[in-house]
Amino acid sequence: MTRTIPFAATILLFLALFVQTTANAGVSIIATVNGKPITNYDVEQRALFLGYATNIEITDQNRDRLYEDSLQLIIDDKLRLEAAQDMLPDIEAVVLPQARDFINQNFGSETTSGNRALMNDGIDPLTVQQKYTSDLAWSNFISAKFSDKFANIEERVDEEIERMRQNASKPQIKLAEIVLTPSPTRNIEQTRALAGEMVAAIRKGASFTEIARQYSVSGSSARGGDVGWAMSEKLPKTFRDALESIENGAVTEPVLLDGAVYILRRSGERKEGVVDASQSRVWLARAILPLAADASDADRLEAGARIERDTEDITGCDGLDALNTSYGSGTVSRLNDMLVGDLAPQMQKLVASLEIGVPSEPLSFAEGVASMMVCDLLEPKLQLPPREEIKQSLIDKIFGSLGERQLQRLRRTAIIERRDG
Repeated sequence: MTRTIPFAATILLFLALFVQTTANAGVSIIATVNGKPITNYDVEQRALFLGYATNIEITDQNRDRLYEDSLQLIIDDKLRLEAAQDMLPDIEAVVLPQARDFINQNFGSETTSGNRALMNDGIDPLTVQQKYTSDLAWSNFISAKFSDKFANIEERVDEEIERMRQNASKPQIKLAEIVLTPSPTRNIEQTRALAGEMVAAIRKGASFTEIARQYSVSGSSARGGDVGWAMSEKLPKTFRDALESIENGAVTEPVLLDGAVYILRRSGERKEGVVDASQSRVWLARAILPLAADASDADRLEAGARIERDTEDITGCDGLDALNTSYGSGTVSRLNDMLVGDLAPQMQKLVASLEIGVPSEPLSFAEGVASMMVCDLLEPKLQLPPREEIKQSLIDKIFGSLGERQLQRLRRTAIIERRDG
């Protein structure tokens, strides 16, 4: 009883506030989901929260569409929570503390609770609590119902890590996504139009992260749409084409693929994957045969031929070091522990072309003609994502696919009645 009394008291308090503030506001039931009512107040509050969370302003032009979206979101929340409760009867009580914590973390501050912050902006906290309670209950339901789909997740993580190692030097793009699918009241063209409105709003300052949390059907929605690093060549061509035309930090126009509409945000690029050759450290040796600044081409050709003969039997940096001393150039032979990215572009190309311990062909410099050798090359450590991050990404992909299919089934079998007014 000690856990249920505070919860009941909270509910009674909010019901009292609801009755007081809406007694004369014409509150009416506008839909039922398997007999459970949805009021115009519920829909108005959900629309206000959508605007609050996403920074999408409610205008005369988009109000009807936002209210229709809000109604469908509430319908889906009720279907998901009901399905979760059928399998896990106590799930609402279990996830309620998590939902409250989430509200405080995302909307509260050091001095103001999340509930108080919402109320200060005219939003009923119960509306938001119901949304996140449904999200969390649904996550538990999908994990329990399809536990076999997640059973081999550790093996899949191992496979993904090995794939990353094998493709470590291939170009990658860091992405976030918003994935929209048609709903019972919004066809594919209307969904595409909605995506276009979202793109315009994001470019004016609306929150990509919160739009993903509120609207996206992908498993990544819980993380604000964050996908992480993806190999460019593995992305669909339509995605690659859309991403190539934008800068880092920008979002694409809506992309239609396999019956869904995608908005992609490009956050970064790795041209050489997780192995960046410019971060290698290199140790060099050189032997310089000095020449006068005004030496002729013939003199340089002769010096080059001499160096080629002199280095023919040299197989290590000590030998090249001794040769440089014999030339009396006065130039330091060893260049130790240098970052490849700090070298001049031509020198970077030279280093990339050389094998360790093998002298280069004669090279012409202002000081004379030289031969270079790589003594040692320390490649950067492979920076793979943490195992838990890879695991969560795979879980999100599985969850998104299963969750969307299961919700479609619930919609088809539910008794949903919409009423005028």
